Amino acid sequence: MPYEEESKNARRHAIRYLVYRGRSRDEIIRYLKKKKISAIALDETLIYLEKNDYINDERFALQFGKSRILNKKIGKIRLELELRNKGIKNQIIQETLKALYEKYDEKKIALAYAKKKIANHSLTNIEKDRHRIAKFLERKGFSHNVIYEVITNLEQLIPNHDLDSLSRLLDKSPETQESSTIKIIQR
Repeated sequence: MPYEEESKNARRHAIRYLVYRGRSRDEIIRYLKKKKISAIALDETLIYLEKNDYINDERFALQFGKSRILNKKIGKIRLELELRNKGIKNQIIQETLKALYEKYDEKKIALAYAKKKIANHSLTNIEKDRHRIAKFLERKGFSHNVIYEVITNLEQLIPNHDLDSLSRLLDKSPETQESSTIKIIQR
């Protein structure tokens, strides 16, 4: 295949791949390598895509992260792993996580999942239920600190079936939350 034809073909493949949804630079590279595009045509295609703002890893990371938080309600750990699997650089990942989780409170997301889990299951064995909810939140990518805080606060409210007050409890300042958590642990 002549060189110019291969370059046009590579751009065509890349743009078609980008039509469905935004992609990271690394995803484009992997896709074009599967299509057996030469290294020179691949580099030219990447330059073309970046110059015309078809690919931008910072923008992609923010859009992808926001989508995953809003649609799948995942925690920082899982989002970091997913972005890493998309080939995003560590610095961009850290900036994205900071920006997104300043806007979307990870504790509130975890709380919403815990409430949903409690509402869908009859609570019979508090220890077993606590463990089940904690494992579920862990699979969703929440940190152990967030899980611990949600679970300890849930334990306090489950016997009273007062899950709405848990939202108010998590909205308190970190200092107040720590003293509440310490009181729960000391009981």
